[in-house]
Amino acid sequence: MTAEVARLTDALSLRDLAGRYLAGLDEGGFDETWARSLFTEDIEMTFPVGSHQGVAGVAGFTTEIMARWGRTHHHGSETQVEVDGDRAELSWSLIASHVHHGSPLPPDPTQYFQLGGRFTGTARRTPDGWRFDRLRLRIVWTTGAVPRGVTQVDRQTLDTRGNTPTSAKENPPMPTTLTADQQKELIEKVFHEGLDLGDLSAADRYLTADFRNHGSHDDSMRGPEAFKHTIRIQQSAFSDIKYEILDFISMGDKAAIRWVMHGRHTGPFIGIQPTGLQVQHQAIIWFRFEGDRIAERWGIVDNFALERFLKSGGRPAGPLTPAGGPAGGPGAGKPAA
Repeated sequence: MTAEVARLTDALSLRDLAGRYLAGLDEGGFDETWARSLFTEDIEMTFPVGSHQGVAGVAGFTTEIMARWGRTHHHGSETQVEVDGDRAELSWSLIASHVHHGSPLPPDPTQYFQLGGRFTGTARRTPDGWRFDRLRLRIVWTTGAVPRGVTQVDRQTLDTRGNTPTSAKENPPMPTTLTADQQKELIEKVFHEGLDLGDLSAADRYLTADFRNHGSHDDSMRGPEAFKHTIRIQQSAFSDIKYEILDFISMGDKAAIRWVMHGRHTGPFIGIQPTGLQVQHQAIIWFRFEGDRIAERWGIVDNFALERFLKSGGRPAGPLTPAGGPAGGPGAGKPAA
């Protein structure tokens, strides 16, 4: 098989995968066989009405969502596919119509719900063929009536009462599915696996595809790559890194922490060449969650105290002198410039 034929064959198989998933939503009959024909063992699904991880339970998760409607019709655009060896990225637009239980044909205008959105996901080649390992739906617009019995969180997410306002160009945030304890556990995983151990893949596991890292090394970067950039900088500047979360507060879809980082300064950092000093670096960070992932981060990091400590050769950061240096350290007793 030539490379071009292989590429076309993969693209056709991946488009078939997306088509079978959409058609299955309307046909019903969600069971273990259906789930394993579409998803890997470690599938991660992130939808406006909830999230799920692992192929076990996918059938029940999907059944619960689709049981809210009497009939549905999902219409997807042509699937865009990018194949890289045994991995692939997929995306397609969606218009979905949902008819309430008991609605006549044609449905009364008050008894149906429509949405427009976009699916994005990744797939892996398995011995049984291509399977989704990550699938996400972002809503662009909605119209119609949300059915009775939908939870308040879902209602706030779905019932925009018409098209998304022009002042909200991006999709409305997805509600978090995490409890306060789960939020803290997720943050601890991100810090330990990503920053302590330097595991770049932690960013892919725990952050949303459009993650925003405000107040970091490069605010223009988005997605998991933004956090990977932070990991690379930390790992190149410090060794024996250990982050310790001192305080944690949860407020709905947001949480705040105060942390201290212990490590040894063994590489360039904020323009300072390695000193070999053992350091403690502190910050206060806010996070926002979507589904079961971190979507945004805002940081107030005390780089100033760390800079003074490193430039003084490890002296405690005492009160500032007029020259801007720690008392007794560089600049002490010198007139202000």
